[in-house]
Amino acid sequence: MVEHFKAVPDFRRRFESYPLWSMLTILLLATLCGAPRGQKDLAKFARGLSQAQRRALGIRPNSQGKYPVPTQPTFCRLLQRVDARKVEEVILAIQEQVRGPAPKEHLIVFDGKQPKHGGGASVLSAVTVPSQHYLGSAVVDQKTNEIPVAQELFKRLELEDRLVSLDALHTQDETARSLVLQQGADYLLTVKGNQPTVRQQIEKLVSAPQVFFFPSGANLYSG
Repeated sequence: MVEHFKAVPDFRRRFESYPLWSMLTILLLATLCGAPRGQKDLAKFARGLSQAQRRALGIRPNSQGKYPVPTQPTFCRLLQRVDARKVEEVILAIQEQVRGPAPKEHLIVFDGKQPKHGGGASVLSAVTVPSQHYLGSAVVDQKTNEIPVAQELFKRLELEDRLVSLDALHTQDETARSLVLQQGADYLLTVKGNQPTVRQQIEKLVSAPQVFFFPSGANLYSG
């Protein structure tokens, strides 16, 4: 992880105790341990590291010969100013080194989640199913919605000959056209009652598969 994160350019002109790659490694370790919900939790996780662990992570000793720990404001500045796209590239490289490449035959699912401490913004992420390989993400701020953000995220991913799934919000012409004509992908989109014409056409042209509902065992049909 350390060697990968050394490729991320430092936004600071100078630093004293904490190389950028040290803080990014701490951030990823905290994430893998399920620790962070914000900068306060990152700082708490960092305080739990031993002196030997801090030294191994590249933190420089202070005048007393001790290895200090990044504080909440330090992590706040990091998250605000670091090159997020470069960090994502490094995380993908670490994932591939540890897990191997994402299986090309697996479904790619785009899903948006709103963090508890995200200030109203949400994050749209692409993962493979069932292998759960992370492929990329983008922030959806309050001034927009997932639709244009997803279309921009398509351009950053290798979607040719892949099957891509999105929820009903994205069931519209421009998204489907972008996936097929621009990215060379196939799509699996959800159609709900808010699109009655499309749903009626599907029900007319496609026979509903038979579904058995347990424990009653009654025969039902899904539309």
